[in-house]
Amino acid sequence: SRAGRAEIGGDPEPVSNVEIFVGLKPVSDWTSASNRQALQGLMEQRMSVHPGLLFSFSQPIATRVDELLSGVKAPLAIKLFGPDLATLASIGKKIEGLVRKIDGTRGVEMEQITGEAQLVIRPNRDALARYGIPVAQVMDLVANAIGGMKAGQVINGNERYDITVRLDSNHRNSVEAIQNITLQASNGAWVRLADVAQVKIESGPPQIRRDDVQRRVVIQSNVEGRDMGGLVAQIRQRIDDEIDLPAGYTVVFGGQFENQQRAQDKLMIVVPVSLGLIFLMLYFAFNSVGQSLLIMLNVPLAMIGGIVALFISGQYLSVPGSIGFIALFGVAVLNGVVMINAINQRIADGLPCQQAVFEGAVSRLRPVLITAATTALGLIPILMATGIGSEVQQPLATVVVGGLFSATLLTLVVIPALYSFFSKQTNAM
Repeated sequence: SRAGRAEIGGDPEPVSNVEIFVGLKPVSDWTSASNRQALQGLMEQRMSVHPGLLFSFSQPIATRVDELLSGVKAPLAIKLFGPDLATLASIGKKIEGLVRKIDGTRGVEMEQITGEAQLVIRPNRDALARYGIPVAQVMDLVANAIGGMKAGQVINGNERYDITVRLDSNHRNSVEAIQNITLQASNGAWVRLADVAQVKIESGPPQIRRDDVQRRVVIQSNVEGRDMGGLVAQIRQRIDDEIDLPAGYTVVFGGQFENQQRAQDKLMIVVPVSLGLIFLMLYFAFNSVGQSLLIMLNVPLAMIGGIVALFISGQYLSVPGSIGFIALFGVAVLNGVVMINAINQRIADGLPCQQAVFEGAVSRLRPVLITAATTALGLIPILMATGIGSEVQQPLATVVVGGLFSATLLTLVVIPALYSFFSKQTNAM
């Protein structure tokens, strides 16, 4: 267990943070659950008897990164912004009930924004006016008597410690004791605090959270059995159709979804730029737009296998999967380069086009198959992994292995079949 702020200055956790780490045995030694999802369900069931707990299952580092980037720890966080806390609580409860009914959500909870016991002291201005006591005198009395005031310092070498003076705990540990604190009026009379102010315990928000200077409340949820993008699209549509948001109130989706969207937006720029650079380098290498396009045909051929592999394995397109597609494009294009280069060499030696295509394809059969086989076999351990972090690595390996399978088979058939069509201008030269 660990209590308080971390020693690292950039850690987002507050001073009031308490963490309990539970070490798990190897999966083979588990008796109550067979996988991580089942174990999470049992933990949530056992801990649900304690009110006020919000459950979010993630990795320690991932949790810190999520909180640093989006301000929440949950995989999916629905942020509701608005000026009034009571309205935020009311609308937040409606959104919470709506999200609970949607398939793919688990552990839907709204963060606590009420129920914190607070000592509230409200001056009675009419009574203060009768005694000639300013409001500031009441506030100073409360601040100094209960909170304390600095009376000096203790110096020990380079260390300095403030000396704080306040009332003894017996005179400030209850509402009645605080009500009996006395203050002196301008005419010299002594007056009890209860005679000039209202002192009571009220329920209030434990913390008012803000993003971009706006008050917000978060409804968090874990995602199970669905892709996060499709789930968010359905939740957004249901909120728009079924909940009427007042003016000044907005809904924003955050958590891991926000990080995923940020990464995908960057990939939408990186992937086209990468493909454009690959095409440019192919053109410089072969000096032929047609042959460059023919090699780039490997990209959609590779995507077919990657998408089918994700579908068969029941996985969803994620950031690791997108990165796997980028790596897959490079391997697929390399196979095409090897094939086209072998055919071009035979045409340069004077062979007819059809014979050059046939001999070139046959000569490159073994290298292409060995390249694909060694790459796929190297990813098999990641594909079959079940340990910590495997849920991040598996989509990448699944995409590459599936894409290599389709790209290799189709490369050996499609490129030789279409070579003469895409290379008419080159052959004529």
